[in-house]
Amino acid sequence: MIEGNIKNKRNCKIKALVFLLIISISIYLTGCSSATDSENNQSNNQETLSSSISNDKNIKIHFINTGNSDAILIQEGKTFTLIDGGDNDDENLMVDYLNNQGVKDIKYLIATHSHADHLGGLDSVVKNFNIENVFVSNGSAETKSYRDFINALANKDLSPSVPLENKKFYLEDSYFEVLNTNGGDTTNEQSLVLAYTNGNDKALFTGDAEEGTEKEILSKLGEVDLLKVAHHGSRSSSSQAFLNKVNPEYAVILVGKGNSYGHPHEETMNKLKKMGVKVHRSDECSDIVFESTGDGVFTSCKDGSYKKGVREDGNYENLNNNTDKNESLNKEQNVSNSSKTVYFTPKGKSYHSTKNCSGLSRSKKILSGTIAESKKNDPCDICYGKQ
Repeated sequence: MIEGNIKNKRNCKIKALVFLLIISISIYLTGCSSATDSENNQSNNQETLSSSISNDKNIKIHFINTGNSDAILIQEGKTFTLIDGGDNDDENLMVDYLNNQGVKDIKYLIATHSHADHLGGLDSVVKNFNIENVFVSNGSAETKSYRDFINALANKDLSPSVPLENKKFYLEDSYFEVLNTNGGDTTNEQSLVLAYTNGNDKALFTGDAEEGTEKEILSKLGEVDLLKVAHHGSRSSSSQAFLNKVNPEYAVILVGKGNSYGHPHEETMNKLKKMGVKVHRSDECSDIVFESTGDGVFTSCKDGSYKKGVREDGNYENLNNNTDKNESLNKEQNVSNSSKTVYFTPKGKSYHSTKNCSGLSRSKKILSGTIAESKKNDPCDICYGKQ
């Protein structure tokens, strides 16, 4: 009896040990599986996060820091579009930047308008890269910068053309449309405005378009993710009606430190701040590169400030001065006699030294009088010097 009880106890102990061993193995395997799943999940999360931050398939939009001038490069794979090319002294900078991005061919080269601070460096770009298509605004200019650009094109048998409105110009899958080609009373208002689309992402590039141009294209506009603020943040652009219509998440201002014009102007910055638009400025962040995934845009450039511009003399622009010392201050110094006859149009913002100025070539009604009588604050860039 005792021996039988001992055997039974041993069998019970063995069964208990086997049971405990099975449980231990199960727990171990479950733990390994959980750890593996956790590692896989972590890896997948990291991969997802990484792809949302940077991806070779993302389209890059480069806002090149050329000071108080414009130069924008759109890169989709190995296909490139260049919108404007900085000022005359930016020629080497432009060529070096494009080379560093691996640019060899430019599918579309676009001069939004004929001011030197938008096409001054393009003649060098034309000389150093293969260009497929050249688009210009509907207007002309008699400046050396414009002649240099046209001569560079002619030397490579390239002919500039005014693009068709609302036609889709494809890079690869992404495309842009030109919203206006009618020209305007001033060179700035002749600026081509480009609406760019990549999947669900939309950007708007505005050159130096002013309020008149904004009104002209208002019905064609919708909300955008990214806005290149027109005319370096000048008060003559970015009307409230325009900003309300495009309602951007991000705004880029291409502006030089301590520029002569007080760009960007306080009115413009206050509008953007009130709307909660995230601002990025080349005077604070240098080159600004946005990436477009097709479902959102982002940049590594930190958010900029809403500070108004400060002139080279270290003084903030006096916006309350009744004489309205705006960005044309340095050009007004060239106008020695305020009683001298100038020429202007009823709706234009500039006055001209001669009625034969190319900036007035499309105007049907040209008036004359003194600067005070014209009630215009902006000397013509062609007549009185480069902006």
